[in-house]
This record gives sequence, structure tokens and C-alpha cells, in this order.
Amino acid sequence: MDDMDDMDRARAALAAGAVTACLPYLTLKLNWLAGGHLGIPEGSPLRDGGAALWSVNALTVAMDATVLLLVLALVRPFGQRLPGALLALPLWGAAGLLGPIAVAFPLQAVTGVLRSGGGSGDGDPGRLLEGWVWTLVYTGFTLQALALGGLFALYVRRRWGALLRSPLRTGATEGAAAWAAFAVAVLAVLPAAVSHTDFALDSGGAGDRRIVEATFAAYTVLAVLGTARLLHGGTPRRSRARLWPTLITAGTASAVLACWGGWLLLGSLSGGGRTVGQHDDRAAEWTYAAQLLAGLLLTALLARTLRRRAAARAARLRAPAPRAVVHRADAPRPATGRTGSPRPVTRQAGVPEAATPRAATPPAPTHQADAPRAGAAQAATAPRAAAGRAGGADSGPQPGGTPAPRR
Repeated sequence: MDDMDDMDRARAALAAGAVTACLPYLTLKLNWLAGGHLGIPEGSPLRDGGAALWSVNALTVAMDATVLLLVLALVRPFGQRLPGALLALPLWGAAGLLGPIAVAFPLQAVTGVLRSGGGSGDGDPGRLLEGWVWTLVYTGFTLQALALGGLFALYVRRRWGALLRSPLRTGATEGAAAWAAFAVAVLAVLPAAVSHTDFALDSGGAGDRRIVEATFAAYTVLAVLGTARLLHGGTPRRSRARLWPTLITAGTASAVLACWGGWLLLGSLSGGGRTVGQHDDRAAEWTYAAQLLAGLLLTALLARTLRRRAAARAARLRAPAPRAVVHRADAPRPATGRTGSPRPVTRQAGVPEAATPRAATPPAPTHQADAPRAGAAQAATAPRAAAGRAGGADSGPQPGGTPAPRR
């Protein structure tokens, strides 16, 4: 009971944190949609972004509002009854968009402190936004990622905990079709991986930009390696590795590839990305499209593998328990007498068979007082035993040499 109370309090605290983290971003975006310029300095390109930038802002408001609905579904009882796909899709999108921010922004903050006040290169007040806007918004995004991650962990522990704790290795690898799709995804993500790595290693680039590119390069490697490890299940089950670490790592990394590839492609095609300094040439667009394709393929492979594991586990739970088979060699044999003929075995209630006295061979008297009379008792009862064989079993001798009472 105490564990349930602690989980409820943790769930409530995480939900409150996620909602609070959404409010600053929503406030700024609604102000900009209404024509305000809160946090936008004079001369910034964001002041006259046009219809394209307004549409992007409206889309981001809808996305952040979806986070509020997602939090409600993760903490209320009705969320346990919703279809899994209805929750998986927005969670997948939130993990993909917030994942790089939750890693890169704290690193940028730490390096900024170490550089004694070095701020974000992209957040130059003379170009786009006031410095406090970047700090407020990206701090909120980081808190959103942490709160949603905690709520998601508590949710899946209650609903799919047994499946996620199952062994990583199943003893059988995926088929040729799955590996062919994996190879296509690897080839598609190569241009993006090379581009991120090149910018991350560029010694002349800005420090914040290098951190962002290194983060994307790391997510690319994790997506490929995590998916390959999940598809290859041929190692024996003796390994203690569980499913959930590999699945969550590969799923989050694949979502990062797909969501940011699609987001950057949308910004390039709509012209809204040009306002914030995004590369939008033809080669960049092809790179974004290939990254989007790779992320979708890897995500589909993960979903297929997880669905097959869930179906196999459900089939095992529905299967009836096997009946016990008694082999003929183990079957009990009837008790037999000296001549080999079956004889009935009688037991007294609560007394083992070996301790039950037999009528044919009464035990010897155990008391010292009865010892001198043993011979006389045998002589006296011999005629009666013969009469008993002729007249019935009720007149036979009883233990201790006393005659049996008549019924």
C-alpha cells in the first residue's frame, strides 16, 4: 500500500512538472501568434517571418498542447484503457523532438559556465531572440523530457511491465526481409551521419553547434546499433539482459532521426527554416528526407519485433497447462501375498501402511506382565482359531492375546 501511495505521489509530481514546463513556451508562442514581439529584439528576422513562420508557430502550439493531453492520459485511469498505438505515437514524437534538447542543452549550459559567460551562438540577441528566451524555452523543453520520461516509465511498468522485463535474447533471429529493411535504413542514414560527424569535428565551428551535431551523431549510432541488437536474437537465453533498455534506447534514437529529419525537411520546404538560419539547399533537403526514411524504417522494425514478442507471450499465457503423463513403469502395482495372488491392503485412518497390524500374524505381546502367559494363550486360542476359520473372521485372535468381542 505504501508503494502505491509513493507511486501516486511521484506520478502527480511529474505531471505537475510537465504542465508547468509547457507554460512558458505556450505563452510566448500565443503572444507571437497574436502579433506580439515578446522576447524578439528589433531587427530580428522573426519580426517579419510572414505566413510560413506563423504556420510553424501554430503547429508548435498544437504540439505543446498535445503534451498536456498526453500527461493527462498517463496519469488518469482512462489512459490504461486506451489503445497502445494511440499513446505510442505522441510519445514517440515527443521523445524524438525533445531527446536531443535534453542532452545538448545541459551540455551547452555547462560549457557556457566553463567558458565564463559564453552563450548560445544561435541565441545572439541581435539576430533572433533575447538571451533569456533561449534559456527559458530550452529549460522548459528539458524539464518536459524528464517529466514525460518518468511518467512513461511508470505507465509502461503498470501496463506492459512483464513484456519489457522479458529476456532480450529469444534464441531466434529475424528473417531476411527484416534485415533487408535494416540495410536500407543504414544506407539512408549514412549522409546524415557523415554530415553530423563532420560538423561535430570541425574545430573552427561554434562550440554550441558542435555539441548539437555530436548529439545527433550519437543518436544515429545508437539507433543503428540498438536496432541490430534487437533484431539479432540468436544468442542463448542464458544472458541476463532484458528487453527494455535496448528497446527504449533504440526507439528513442530512431524517433530522433525520423522526427528531426521530418521537421528540418518541413522547415526547408516551407521556407520557415530559412528564417532561423537553417540550411535549405537541395543536398540538405535530400539528406533530411533520407534521415526521415531511415528513422521510419528503424521504428517500423522495432514495432514489428515488439508486436511479435507480445503475440508470442500472449499465446503462451493462453496455452493450457500440459497434463501429467503416468508411464506404465511408474504405475502402482497391487500388493501380493506369498503365492502371488493379490490381497487387499487395509489402512487405519491416519496410520501408515507399515504400522497397520495384519490379522494373519498378530504381533508379539510387548508388556512384561503378558510374557509368561504367551504360551498358554497360544494353546488356548489354537482351537478357537480353527473354529474361526470354519465359522468366520470375527472370532480370530486380537493383539495382546485377548479374545475378540462378538459384534
